[in-house]
Amino acid sequence: MFYSIIIPVYNNEVSDVRRCLDSFYRSSFNDFEILVMDDGSKKECARTLDQIIIEYPHASVYHLAHGGAAKTRNEGIHRAKGTYICFADADDMVTRQFLLDLAELKKYACDYDVVYGLVHYVKKGTEQEENPHIDSLELKKIDAKGYRELYRHMFDLGSPLYRKDNGYVSRGPVARIVKRELAEKHLFKPELVLGEDELWNLDLLEATDKLAVVYHEWYLYIENLMSTSRKPNPDFIRQHRDLLVSKLPYMQKHEGSLEGAFVNRIFESLHAIINGYYLTPLKKEGFLRKIREFNKMVSNYPYTLITYKYANRGG
Repeated sequence: MFYSIIIPVYNNEVSDVRRCLDSFYRSSFNDFEILVMDDGSKKECARTLDQIIIEYPHASVYHLAHGGAAKTRNEGIHRAKGTYICFADADDMVTRQFLLDLAELKKYACDYDVVYGLVHYVKKGTEQEENPHIDSLELKKIDAKGYRELYRHMFDLGSPLYRKDNGYVSRGPVARIVKRELAEKHLFKPELVLGEDELWNLDLLEATDKLAVVYHEWYLYIENLMSTSRKPNPDFIRQHRDLLVSKLPYMQKHEGSLEGAFVNRIFESLHAIINGYYLTPLKKEGFLRKIREFNKMVSNYPYTLITYKYANRGG
């Protein structure tokens, strides 16, 4: 078995799960196993998974106690048998180009620990918006300069080197294949609710420079306004603080060269907190009180590490 495809499920709509699974069966390539990892879904969802999985060759369902995305992905890694692993979310889908590239990569990928493809973000209802043209595989080795750019990109998605047309290399776990032996040594951090996949990517980059990229859209990330990172959440402040504190040592390790990217990540978190907490019905206080509370929050660690410095410069 060359590829193990790991799909976490937590109370997802059956139609979404089917769409995701169906997307892996749109070519003759079948040298893979699919591990559907049920993260303690409700009985109705779990029962439905058992019923539909028999329609999909080489696919199995594993029912777990609810433990969150990181723990569920780690369980998938432990159970995988493939030389490489890849991930998909149950409410997204892969492209036909990805399947054809997988077949070609089987000939070359053993030279690399990680091969990245591109994600295309699409609005819900336009899932078939993928490039109908199929391109031949062009595998590009990531050199030392490209490695530094990719490391920065994993902070703020800001490198044009890892974008092409509507596609980009994501900070998530999808649209890449990872050698299973490497993934087993560098698991997701289950103590984080948000951003565990961002740290996972940085851990992989710390562990290897045997990297390549394919500038093809491999994955359709379908808009989900109620995803964990988007839906209103009273615990957003703590979750984003934990993520930033966990990410800070990676920035410091590179002697300040990633400070600008870390600044961008901080402001991204602040934007998410404002929209996912302060501007939602979860926060019922008046506007002025919200402003005072927000100002107090950014006057504390870890925001003071960066925001005051740049604010004093007028940035």
